[in-house]
Amino acid sequence: MKDERSRRDPLFSTRMLVGIWIIALGAILLAGNLGWIDSRHIFRLFWPLLFVFIGSGMVTQEDRRASRSGWVFIIVGLWIFFAKLGWVDIDFWQIAFPLALLALGGMLVWRALRGPQIENLAGTDEQQSEHAEFVRSFAVMSSTELRPVSRPFRGADLSAVMAGIKLDLSDARMEGDSATIEVFAFWGGMEIYVPPDWTVTSKVATLMGGFIDKRRPTSTVPTKTLVIAGFVVMSGIEVKN
Repeated sequence: MKDERSRRDPLFSTRMLVGIWIIALGAILLAGNLGWIDSRHIFRLFWPLLFVFIGSGMVTQEDRRASRSGWVFIIVGLWIFFAKLGWVDIDFWQIAFPLALLALGGMLVWRALRGPQIENLAGTDEQQSEHAEFVRSFAVMSSTELRPVSRPFRGADLSAVMAGIKLDLSDARMEGDSATIEVFAFWGGMEIYVPPDWTVTSKVATLMGGFIDKRRPTSTVPTKTLVIAGFVVMSGIEVKN
């Protein structure tokens, strides 16, 4: 009973926050229509708190990446709100784009220094991995289609900046029992096609973006595991079979 309740608490907290926001919205509209307050002024002043509510709901999630993204929403919402009150002299929108460029560049440098995270390369697998294929793609304001089928697939490192990448693994053979695809997308999109006997685990953090699993149901028993990990900003990733 305790475990079941702990699983429900984050969902309940998120729904409660959304419910409070809807109640507040309805109350402001009602008071404005009755002539008690200037609802347009209230909306202009308090709309940044919507980011705070969204971030608070994300912070309650068990996923650490979603929790970190939630804190970003909270900080942005409070910054804009305090600027409207005159408590902060620096307008957030004046530094938002430079901060986005710094974050983008820092993320790319960090990924380059860290290198790809390849599994199953130690011990007896080292010789076998020399004949496997690791896919790398960096697309900027362009589109790229990849279909590795010549050698066993052992992982990928994909980056898309204002670009699109299509990775077709529907006919690929996986080296070992699992493989990892590292992704980074900024104002871009990715499509990843997987075989029916692969199961997909998402470790993707999204900020104003989305990760969608569009695989059709199949009766094939999964024998391989594909892990998709990374960061998505104002972009989308779709997994299909």
